[in-house]
Amino acid sequence: MENSLKQRIKEFAGDLGIAVIGAAGPDRLDGPPSLDPTYSMKGARSVVSFALPMNVEAIYDWFSKKTNASHLKDQIVMSQEIFRKADQIAEFIRSQGHDAQPVPTNNNYRRDKNVLATHPDFSHRFGAIASGIAGQGWSGNVMTKADGAAVYLSSVVTSAELESDPLLDSRYFIDNYCYPCKLCDKICVASMFDSQDEEYVLLNDELHPRARRNSIHLCNASCFGLHSLSKDKKWTTWGHHWIDSWIDKDLDRTNDKLIFGAMVGKGSTTGDSTPRYDIIRHWNSQLIPENLMEELKENYQTDLPEKERVAAFIQWAEKVGVKGLKDDRVLTCGNCALVCGPDLQETRKRYNMLIEAGLVVPGPDGEMVNTKSYEEAVELRNRHLPHVPKAEMVKDATDSGLLWSKLYLGVEPRSIMQNKKYQKKMKQALERIKNE
Repeated sequence: MENSLKQRIKEFAGDLGIAVIGAAGPDRLDGPPSLDPTYSMKGARSVVSFALPMNVEAIYDWFSKKTNASHLKDQIVMSQEIFRKADQIAEFIRSQGHDAQPVPTNNNYRRDKNVLATHPDFSHRFGAIASGIAGQGWSGNVMTKADGAAVYLSSVVTSAELESDPLLDSRYFIDNYCYPCKLCDKICVASMFDSQDEEYVLLNDELHPRARRNSIHLCNASCFGLHSLSKDKKWTTWGHHWIDSWIDKDLDRTNDKLIFGAMVGKGSTTGDSTPRYDIIRHWNSQLIPENLMEELKENYQTDLPEKERVAAFIQWAEKVGVKGLKDDRVLTCGNCALVCGPDLQETRKRYNMLIEAGLVVPGPDGEMVNTKSYEEAVELRNRHLPHVPKAEMVKDATDSGLLWSKLYLGVEPRSIMQNKKYQKKMKQALERIKNE
């Protein structure tokens, strides 16, 4: 086993400013297909997983409705930074005589008949659990001891056989942190989580609990900014769309077809779904030239007037290769991870910021306006929500279908067979705990 190599990797990572890092060897990679590193690199035997913290001040800006820009900038800059560090670690491992490959930060999915299935080639979350740097939380996000769930994750897969680092207990965060808290459930604008029941992920024959989920499309709808109004109508995310059929209705949140239909229906009316996803995909799945990243840091300043700031972002996106953006609200949610700090007091502080900041909706000239009243928010939306011509809707819906089909449509027999084996193991594991 390459114990000395693992130590050298950690020392190299430390020089890059990485403090939270671990390894998972061949004995730790039994689970769903997304824990199989060979989807990312043929011959991969081990995984190096690491985390970097999110900018907490940017999270405060986000929840207090001061601005969406500082967190967006942090997301782009840090997603690129952590990807570059993964690339550097992979190059270091190659210099030591082993194959290695960095895993893109996000949006790198296996093909599926359902293009919105979004099964990652390799899951950074599962890698973080298997390497011992994190444990699963109530929302399904993984949590580190230092920063909670508000972290950026990355992974490097390698042909080297590394010794696995010690694991956190599978219930470490759930029992000691999540059950007294569960604010991730309350902060989900689409109410995706069942606040009482657990479900599990099976990794290396051990069940890792999380909240039972309602339809995953509830999360997709809020993350794409298609529904941004809380169930009690007292606060919003940064999205400016609402799905009317979800307001004041006793919605069956387990009905996948119903939720999916409403999500797609709303998405087809926005006129900018394709470029909004495409710019997220660009900064998460490929390394952007460093000169363009420096340009973003210099020109996209959060203290600029909103019109100037948005113009700078759209101009940068076009240089990256994405045209058609209308504003900089490409990130609208992620609340369940952002709220989760290193202790319950910090998490409560972030939660209070969100619910006390009220609602943001489009105002004059398309700029977002903060209001404490649902009635005022409705009035402002009626007056200022941008009109999208039918032709623009049709073009965007067509472009979106073509993009997702080109990237993710298909069938992977190997993945299907692996998932069947995994589901069989999961059934057996659930039967065991049922009979205990």
